[in-house]
Amino acid sequence: MLFLQLINMAASSSFESFAVVFLRLVPGAALALSLAGPARAERRIADDPLAGTVVDETVTVAGHEFFQAFIAAWRESDGSERHSLRIVERASARFGSQLWIESAQRRVFQAAVPASREARRTLAEDTAGWVARQAAEADVERLLFRDPDLGHDEL
Repeated sequence: MLFLQLINMAASSSFESFAVVFLRLVPGAALALSLAGPARAERRIADDPLAGTVVDETVTVAGHEFFQAFIAAWRESDGSERHSLRIVERASARFGSQLWIESAQRRVFQAAVPASREARRTLAEDTAGWVARQAAEADVERLLFRDPDLGHDEL
């Protein structure tokens, strides 16, 4: 019973204060702490105030309209609060506006901004679903693939 109470205290917000007592009193405490560690890490990620931030670096009216439609659809998708995105637009008189979306410093989408407002709205809504699927796949990949020689963003 004492062991379960100590594990619950280790997983609570006062983890650091109980860690020293826990390690001294309970044999095999390192194993129990390693089991409580992932729950604490998940809570820390969920408490991150910057998680789910979407940065708007669009420069034209068409880019801003795309961003507004994208963000409305993105916020409705599951897990959008866990991923931070950067939406960048590069305007060009010769080639039109190019737009790309980056997640975890990786470009996950790139397209030319359509001239029609309806086409921009449709593209933004479709893109939000596609980026959400790409982000979920990247999370699964990150959990399944572990290599001590490579960082989580390398490969």
